[in-house]
Amino acid sequence: MSTAAQRMELREDILYTAEQFVREKFRHHDPSHDWHHVHRVRQLALHIATDPTLPHPPHPLILELGALFHDLCDSKYLPLPSTSAQSSSAYTVLQPFFDALPPSTHELLSQHARAQVERIVDHVSWSKDARRRKERAEAVGRGEDPREINGGREGEQMDWEEGCVEFWCVSDADRLDAIGSIGVLRCAAFSAIKNRPLHIPPANPEGDSRPPAEQGEGYNGSCIAHFHEKLLLIRGDRLRTEKARAEAERRQAFMQSFLDELDLEWLVGSSGEQMYRMQQDMADVEASTRELDQQKEGEEEPTFRFQPEMNEVEEATRGLDLQPKEDEEDPTS
Repeated sequence: MSTAAQRMELREDILYTAEQFVREKFRHHDPSHDWHHVHRVRQLALHIATDPTLPHPPHPLILELGALFHDLCDSKYLPLPSTSAQSSSAYTVLQPFFDALPPSTHELLSQHARAQVERIVDHVSWSKDARRRKERAEAVGRGEDPREINGGREGEQMDWEEGCVEFWCVSDADRLDAIGSIGVLRCAAFSAIKNRPLHIPPANPEGDSRPPAEQGEGYNGSCIAHFHEKLLLIRGDRLRTEKARAEAERRQAFMQSFLDELDLEWLVGSSGEQMYRMQQDMADVEASTRELDQQKEGEEEPTFRFQPEMNEVEEATRGLDLQPKEDEEDPTS
């Protein structure tokens, strides 16, 4: 039997090897799912593990290895040949790591512990959790027992989810790193990598940016749509621990403030554009009015006095001597 000091040293060796394994796997990942994301999830998982409401303390190695490995089977980053269920399973992906560990580590990391780590990695993703929740809710809606899904295997899965505190901590830690200020940055980073628009303005008279209000073309798949499709849902019963739920509310408050600020910034720009165009239209109308006034001032006023044509005057006076004679007396004198 090894001493406490030896077990501590072995544990540190296992974790160091795991870190190097993950760093190499994530060497070319984008900033939204890089080593720094993994490290934050690890830290948050350890933080959540101190929750006094947990039924019992988590297994230290299962907890840390589950956090370190949690994204290794993310389908977004697996090579195309690894899209099959078997090749993308945690057992297959983690086998090189576990096989490389010396026999001296088996006391700390039993086959059961290894299986728990693999199961956490296989079931931690948001999309898989959402799919399981939907299937169970649909079964309840049909009046069926969700535990009987998949020939009763779902019941065993539900029992495992309800009893694995290491899974709770890793899952909640991964969710928390998707929200708050770091969540905003990660969402923008992933959108940039996928060449998705960051913000699509609303297309409704009220300017409401929240679905189901009509949004602009290209909204679906945009960065801001992801907030409403997923990020704003990460709270309450979507989390499994009290400590994570409390932290989620703080981070959600920040994200709501961010969205409110985003709406305000859009409103400033859009209303400013409308005001500018209205002023330009008014200036154009005033300029046209001034031009018309100037044209009217330049025209001669029309006269309505009778003015006979010159040829008529000449005809009437032809042959008449209209010049006064010098010696002609005034008949009125």
